Amino acid sequence: MPVRTTRYRMMRAARGIAIDLTADAVLSTGPPPRGERVTARVWLDTAPVRTHPYEDRSGLRLSAEEAAWLGPGLALAAPAIEARTAGRYALVTVERVRFPEADFQQEGLAAALLGWAEEEFGLPARPVGASFDRAANRFVFIWPEPHDRL
Repeated sequence: MPVRTTRYRMMRAARGIAIDLTADAVLSTGPPPRGERVTARVWLDTAPVRTHPYEDRSGLRLSAEEAAWLGPGLALAAPAIEARTAGRYALVTVERVRFPEADFQQEGLAAALLGWAEEEFGLPARPVGASFDRAANRFVFIWPEPHDRL
């Protein structure tokens, strides 16, 4: 499957989150040689974004804490991915992320990867809801239920 970039945008009044996430998926008949297992046949590799060179302006390096938010986003789509890949294993590799660091919440990474997976695997879009908590000065995300097996 080709590398795909998804633009996740959530804007509410004067606040917003903008994340560009680039990833690809490789299907195989056996477990992938790298990555972390999300479900029985869906795996996630975040090494490229955890080791991205600081001097390369094409993306940002994620901390382990930030990268950990990618797994829950992929997990929301995983049951439907497994159904669509006919018994094969899917390795999703996140190659690059970009976002303005001033307006960033780690939870947005999960929403961005969910959107990427829906586009990549032709799944129905299930937007992540959000409301802005003025007292905390941050968004509160409202997660959809995981995709059903299609």
